[in-house]
Amino acid sequence: MALGRIILFALLITEFGAVTAQKRKLVIADFELKTSTSGWWRDNHHVKFTYGEKPENQPSILSKTCLHVRWDSISNSKPFTWFTDLKADTFAVEGMQKEWKNFKQNTWISFWYKVGTGDSLMFHYLVLSKGHTSKWGAKKMTAATATKWTFVKVKFADLQYDNWGKITADFDLNSDAVKCFEIGLRSSATSPKGYIEAWFDDIVLTNYEPFE
Repeated sequence: MALGRIILFALLITEFGAVTAQKRKLVIADFELKTSTSGWWRDNHHVKFTYGEKPENQPSILSKTCLHVRWDSISNSKPFTWFTDLKADTFAVEGMQKEWKNFKQNTWISFWYKVGTGDSLMFHYLVLSKGHTSKWGAKKMTAATATKWTFVKVKFADLQYDNWGKITADFDLNSDAVKCFEIGLRSSATSPKGYIEAWFDDIVLTNYEPFE
C-alpha cells in the first residue's frame, strides 16, 4: 500500500563544536494529495478508505485533509481481527539505504488519530525486512479509544517483539539492513456497534523523539 508521496528531508541540524547531529524526518503520508486508495490492503470489502475534508474535523488549522478508515459488518466471532494497516514503506524512499544509518535504533513513528464514539480500536506495531521474509510483531497491542484528536509517538526499539517471519532472524535495528514499519489496525475483543471508524493524520518517521 502506497500511503501518498513519501518525502525525506533533513531538519534542525545542530552543531556542537566539531560534532554535527542530524535530525531526519520521513513524511509517510501526505493526505492532502488524496492519493488513490484502491490498491491498499484490507481484509475484506467492508473496509473503506475515504478522505475527510471538513475543517472542523481536522487535527489542526494547518491540515486540510485527513484519512478516514471504516470497517462495517464486523463479526464478534472473530475478535482482534487485523483488518488493515498503515504502512511506513521506507523501501520506496530513494536513497534510504544511505539514510538508514541515521535512523536504525532511533526510529520513532508518530501520528494523530481519533475514533468514533464507543469504538475500540487496537494498534499493533510491526517491523519488516525487505521482501517481508522476516517480520517482528510487537508482543502487546495498544488500545485506541480517544474520541478527540490525540498525538501518538512510539520508539520501535523500546517494544518487545515476537518473530513472525518465514525466515527466522533476530530483531536488530542496528544492522545495516533497512527495515520498514506498519501500524496494524485490529478490532477489539467485541464490537457492540457493529462497525469501527477512525481518522488519521500526519504519519511520520523520525530519528528523534517527536512532539506535538
